Amino acid sequence: MYQAIEAVSKSGVIELLEAVEFEENEPLVVLRRSKKVLTSKTPSPAKDWRSFAGQLKSSPIFAGDPVQIQQDMRNEWD
Repeated sequence: MYQAIEAVSKSGVIELLEAVEFEENEPLVVLRRSKKVLTSKTPSPAKDWRSFAGQLKSSPIFAGDPVQIQQDMRNEWD
């Protein structure tokens, strides 16, 4: 069963707004309501999806009849 407990973050530490008793090692789920999304300090460079186009065209896995390759992949787990 879930119980909603209000809390605030002060200097990155979660502080409950009311006294609540927890059991030792009780698993908790924290749900964040704010819309702010934390980003990493060093942003990764944006990649254009077009740079991935055609990268597998010379792969030996895809050499041969495309229909047969697709059928083999589909039936791989049979």
